[in-house]
Amino acid sequence: MLYNKIKHMDFILIIFVVLACTGGIVLVFSLVDTNSYQKISYGISPSLWITKITAVVLGLAAMFTLSMIRIDKIVKHWKAIGAGGILFTLLTFTPLGTGPASSDDRAWISLFGFTVQPAEILKVCFIITFSVHIAYVKKRFNRPLTILGLLCHAAVPVLIVYLQGDQGTGVIFILIALVMMFAGGLSWKYILSALILSPVIIWAVWNWLLLEHQKQRIMVLFRPELDPLGTGYQQSQGKLALQSGGFWGKGLFSGGSEEFIYVSESQNDFIFSYAGQTVGFIGCGVIILILFAICFRLVIDSSKCSQPGCSVCAGAFGLIFSHTFINIGMVLGFMPVIGVPLPFFSAGGTAVLTMLIAMGLVQSSLKSGKTDSEPTV
Repeated sequence: MLYNKIKHMDFILIIFVVLACTGGIVLVFSLVDTNSYQKISYGISPSLWITKITAVVLGLAAMFTLSMIRIDKIVKHWKAIGAGGILFTLLTFTPLGTGPASSDDRAWISLFGFTVQPAEILKVCFIITFSVHIAYVKKRFNRPLTILGLLCHAAVPVLIVYLQGDQGTGVIFILIALVMMFAGGLSWKYILSALILSPVIIWAVWNWLLLEHQKQRIMVLFRPELDPLGTGYQQSQGKLALQSGGFWGKGLFSGGSEEFIYVSESQNDFIFSYAGQTVGFIGCGVIILILFAICFRLVIDSSKCSQPGCSVCAGAFGLIFSHTFINIGMVLGFMPVIGVPLPFFSAGGTAVLTMLIAMGLVQSSLKSGKTDSEPTV
């Protein structure tokens, strides 16, 4: 019976995810429509909303397909999944790799006329392989060598995207790993030790890992006057755009009747600022509530699963929460601009597809439920 196949699914989570995707499609279509009316391009392609719809449809199909498969059957293929994700991401170092002409970032590849970001797919692959790793070592989880092994595992995707020049995605991988380790039972002694050592870690990252333009992005947060027309311009415009909509916003399809403030990457990283212009404080509040509800449901779902499903849910939570917090923080001006899209709302097709696949893995974990079985490795 159909009921027996779908009774495990978290329909509340699905409703909020569909609402977020629908809101994203409306915002992207409105952005294309507004740019068309005001006869400006700013890199906004007329077909952007079609790409968004296509990614959402494919992602929802993947989500429902995965929800019919038990997570323990999926994770059995962790070696192929992990290797495939890494090899796909390494294509960015070949002639297929591409990126903005003004940047050294080469995090995209061009295939058959489409531009995709392999690191987004790698996030899902990492959640699966890291979940298997945590499940495999759960009886000796807090031993120093076990923690070291997990950190080395997490360092692999971080190093790859760092070499791509995509440090923002590297931060996301770190946060996903930390959330999954915490959910897996990480001892407070390691957490407190990390907090005590954090000044040394920050000093080392600042002096050895961050490039000059990345340092500038951080310093502009505290002193916007350092570079008001350069590094700080996008963020300043984003805040102005966000505030310009007032309480109710200027309207989604006001066309040429309202003057809109241009923000670069308003279709992706700064779509929250465009939401502020069009649907105002009320609309932005609804967006935040929807994303909070998704994160809340993921926490609840993780408590319904045993390993590796629990870690998969935790990884999905880390993915959505870190993207949400950093993206909105970039627009509000308390986080540096590091190129992180808003979950489900931004136009990026690969990111939307990846997050919907992650939601499918959560439903798959719920199908397995609470068991004492461990993945075969």
